[in-house]
Amino acid sequence: MRNILTIAQRELVAYFTSPMGYVAMFFFLGVCGLIYVLSSAMSTPKADMTGMFHSMVFLSLLICPVITMALVAQETNMGTYELLMTRPVRDYEVVVGKYLGALALYAVIILITAEFPLIYGIFGKPDWGQTMCGYLGIFLTGMAFISIGVFTSSLTSNQIAAAAMGIFILLFFWLVGWLGAGGSGVIGEVAKSISIYENFQDFQRGILSGKALIFFVTLTGFFLFLATRALESRRTV
Repeated sequence: MRNILTIAQRELVAYFTSPMGYVAMFFFLGVCGLIYVLSSAMSTPKADMTGMFHSMVFLSLLICPVITMALVAQETNMGTYELLMTRPVRDYEVVVGKYLGALALYAVIILITAEFPLIYGIFGKPDWGQTMCGYLGIFLTGMAFISIGVFTSSLTSNQIAAAAMGIFILLFFWLVGWLGAGGSGVIGEVAKSISIYENFQDFQRGILSGKALIFFVTLTGFFLFLATRALESRRTV
């Protein structure tokens, strides 16, 4: 556990000592802020975060592969990964530590957006239960997105390739729900069950879904396991 926390702290500090963390943060908050202002300027604005949550989860799909692309790929490209492996640290500790560092950055970004519902609370009466549930859904999707980003970063030494693979995989899990909407039978049901968008819908509506919760936790664990296996395979090469 000590190694995991040390690696996580190192990664979090690295985000704020390089432009990466700030670029991701300002891009996410800037676009969210623009959407918030435009939605508030409507003739009949609502003190409702439903539309914002949809925008936030899609923006998360774009930025999570970017903030994770260098986690392992950069270490491999610079030759520092081999140095890290000479220390008494296990592969799963490297994966989980780097994952937690990226997740902490994501949590900071999402926490800053809490100003949006607070402003709604001053001028209106938002449904706080739905808002909290929506934020839980955002955080869970972020957990899954970042785990996929860590996995793709463990596959290559090229950061751009890692980001591209991450976005491709995330788009698959995002769009596969359309197959379920247009299909029927077993294939349609399976497509809906593995769709990130479909599973996020309940949280967006304010419904605390145990099925969706299990989906995101399982997806996160699965890709962290794959990332660990990818690093273990390098030791045998």
